[in-house]
Amino acid sequence: MNPGSASLAGLPKVTPSANLPSHVQSVLQEAILNGALAPGERLFVDEVAAHFGVSKIPIREALKALETAGWVQSQPRRGTYVRPLSREELRETFEMRRLLEPYSAALAAKRRTEAQLAELKGLLAQSAAALKAGDVIALTDTNSRFHSTMGDAAGNKMLSESIAKLELQLRRYFVSVEWQQRRESMAQHKAIFEAIRDQDVKLAERLTLAHIDHTESLASASIDATPNAMELGLS
Repeated sequence: MNPGSASLAGLPKVTPSANLPSHVQSVLQEAILNGALAPGERLFVDEVAAHFGVSKIPIREALKALETAGWVQSQPRRGTYVRPLSREELRETFEMRRLLEPYSAALAAKRRTEAQLAELKGLLAQSAAALKAGDVIALTDTNSRFHSTMGDAAGNKMLSESIAKLELQLRRYFVSVEWQQRRESMAQHKAIFEAIRDQDVKLAERLTLAHIDHTESLASASIDATPNAMELGLS
């Protein structure tokens, strides 16, 4: 069995569509984000095509698009691999978060609508349910959506889109985070939500910065807990 066969077995199939490469790309990207396809894992075109029951052409197109987007990398004579977790990427991403998200939270405290508050409250409830169920994928997804919704509440489209991109980039860094640490993060989310709800601008900004510091330490620890391409000599 080639490396990666077991991982592919758990991925959903795709149905024939007018844009099959895009469909395959979406399934593979989600698998990378939720850790089903691990950092450093090799993706064989023949194997991926067999799993999805399609020809190699849409698979090659999908992998090329994933490489352009930065989710996989190709090397001569080594093939295509899920891009490894990177401390440099993590540092750069959190530097951007510190610049954008506290300011965004402050704006959200000023500008949030009742509908946005309801959405944030709903995401807190979904996170609690995911935590209780032990569903790491759902919890990581709702965490990302909470931050993106905060960005939306700031009322600045460019700021919101930038934050959503950062959150997407970070999702796979939190797959290995321990449950107790996730509880701490959820408690911090609740406090940030309450500050935004109460329109306490300074508190929302301060709590968000503290939360970013906390989650950076979790993401960094996740790298240590995740088998990486670095160990396989792929970097």
